[in-house]
Amino acid sequence: MKKMLTVLLTLTALNGMYAVVAVPLPLATVVANADGGDVLRYDSLYTESNWQGVALPPEVMFALGDPRQMVLTVEDLPSNVKASLRPSHAAGVVGLKISRDDRRQAVRQTGRFTLTNPASGYSYTVQAMVVGEEQPEKD
Repeated sequence: MKKMLTVLLTLTALNGMYAVVAVPLPLATVVANADGGDVLRYDSLYTESNWQGVALPPEVMFALGDPRQMVLTVEDLPSNVKASLRPSHAAGVVGLKISRDDRRQAVRQTGRFTLTNPASGYSYTVQAMVVGEEQPEKD
């Protein structure tokens, strides 16, 4: 009986271990947010830019609905980095504007970007590297 209880407790503990394993977030497909032509892909989102966006699968775009109604939340980036939604110029792309309050601080960090449809509650999260070079103060 004691062996059986030990085995059951061990199996229960192992089962609980798998419940806390996080599913990795998909990497964002960062592209130029432009009409027509070839889709240019980038390794990261650049600060002080409003010409980039994130390409999403058609089923995700459908579930998110009207891009003008989407809500963007950003996590895991320095507090001086801001991200906002911009109008999309390409089908399947959500336009982004990335900026910094202080350009003297370099940025090279992976952030989490969550797009949400407030009407349905559907949300989709991707991660992307955000890069901005240190820019010294102008005299």
